[in-house]
Amino acid sequence: MNGNAEGPVTGSTVRERLDLNSMFTTLLVLLPFFCVCLLLRMFLLAAVFPVVGFALLVLARPMHRRRPDAAFVAFAAAGSLLVLFLILPILNLLLTTDPSRIVAMARDKEVDAAIGITLSTAMIATMLALAAGVPLGYVLAREQFPGKPIVEGIIDMPVVVPHTIAGIALLFIFGRGGVLGAPIHTYFGILLTDTFWGIVLAMLFVSIPFVVNLSRDGFMSVDPRMEYVARSLGASPISAFLRVTIPLTWRSLLSGAIMAWARAISEFGSIAVIAYYPKTINTLLFEWYNFFGYTYTKPLAALLLIVALAIFIILRTVARTKRTVHTQFQA
Repeated sequence: MNGNAEGPVTGSTVRERLDLNSMFTTLLVLLPFFCVCLLLRMFLLAAVFPVVGFALLVLARPMHRRRPDAAFVAFAAAGSLLVLFLILPILNLLLTTDPSRIVAMARDKEVDAAIGITLSTAMIATMLALAAGVPLGYVLAREQFPGKPIVEGIIDMPVVVPHTIAGIALLFIFGRGGVLGAPIHTYFGILLTDTFWGIVLAMLFVSIPFVVNLSRDGFMSVDPRMEYVARSLGASPISAFLRVTIPLTWRSLLSGAIMAWARAISEFGSIAVIAYYPKTINTLLFEWYNFFGYTYTKPLAALLLIVALAIFIILRTVARTKRTVHTQFQA
């Protein structure tokens, strides 16, 4: 005799529970936005979320004879508090800033120059991180060698080192009198401090761990026998890597590139030490905050959030489109 009062678990029962879990999770996603609107006294906008939630309940009415997974709903409720913590300061900044001031800030030549420098240096740092980090990630995924934990620890070090310390360490190496900076300046006339390339160095230092670690995890998910098959059919090791391994790990590599680029554009501490000039957008924001205060810098901070959100939406949309095309091709 089955001790389950609700009867045996069938495929339809599992699907109904999953549908209910999905519905309740959606309601819990709406809850943080509802709380934000109440806290910001946007009561008309807050009223929209209960209406959406009620509509979801009506649509899910045929499934009400079963209860959702209590643990799943509890986990989603706890997660909604974290979502609230993250979106509250962001939405408060965006929704309480005069749009006309954001537009005026976007037309400021100094702001445009700082954004251009930030995006271009971050892109170069990301490309350099990919060029060196992907091969290293492949080695770490495929080989066991003495000292491997030390190498992995060194790769993770920029994540835990305070950013100002990272900048000082880079300055002693690449500064005007540094171990490498002095001969580079003497023999090639290239100065790395307070230059475009000094910013790239600082961004590269802090963004490398994301590329190496995510590419390593992606390569570990690929069966090495697939590479051996390609090589047995006449492909060289490099050809097998480019034509077999890379296509199977492109999502991990793309995620690593996105995270590295995001980390690069958000860097401030090490850049302020090794290359305060030319000003990145974070350096400019910090300088304006010190000179003019919070109110003056609020539109610039809101503009940066809008730019960052737009870029990430585009990147994630492209990644999802490629994933859909790849899945359809496999089907």
